[in-house]
Amino acid sequence: MFTVGLNLIFCSLAAYPLARLQFWGRDVIFNTIVATIMIPFQIVMIPLYILTVQLGLKNSYLGVIFPSIASAFGIFLLRQAFQGVPKELEEAARMDGCSDLGIWWHVMLPAVRPALITLGIFVFIGSWSDFLWPLIVLDRPEMYTLPLGVAKLAGTFSLDWRLIAAGSVISIAPVLIFFGLLQRYIVPTDLSSGVKG
Repeated sequence: MFTVGLNLIFCSLAAYPLARLQFWGRDVIFNTIVATIMIPFQIVMIPLYILTVQLGLKNSYLGVIFPSIASAFGIFLLRQAFQGVPKELEEAARMDGCSDLGIWWHVMLPAVRPALITLGIFVFIGSWSDFLWPLIVLDRPEMYTLPLGVAKLAGTFSLDWRLIAAGSVISIAPVLIFFGLLQRYIVPTDLSSGVKG
């Protein structure tokens, strides 16, 4: 949940100015961010591991969370959602004395709630089922994530399919519960309801 919260905050803070503010180099920055989607994680894995070790985050949960605090996909998704919000809502908030940060918090985030929840579900599923990065960062078995624990059940000399099947079901259950609780919020809101025709 910590990963989901950080991702939503950082991605929305990056996407809002890219969608609504005019500044020099905005499109170049956005295109560069989107281009990083094409870079496989395996390419940046070694530099990221070296950085994690230098920051003293190896064998810590913060080290596991570190690469997932923002994503290019999240910035892209939220930028597209922010662009769909009518400018009249933003102008009305600005006339009421809201700052850019106040507009982001009080106007934009409630307006793009379905996109935020969609991104939250994607981030939760991705971080919950992540196998490779926790395997690299964590050495101590007591800190293993659930996918690592299930993989450890398949030992070198023994293989108990009942334990592996039970571990797999247990590891899938939180994802299903999380999606079940949030799926009713993934409904497009009528953004024009606050704008007079």
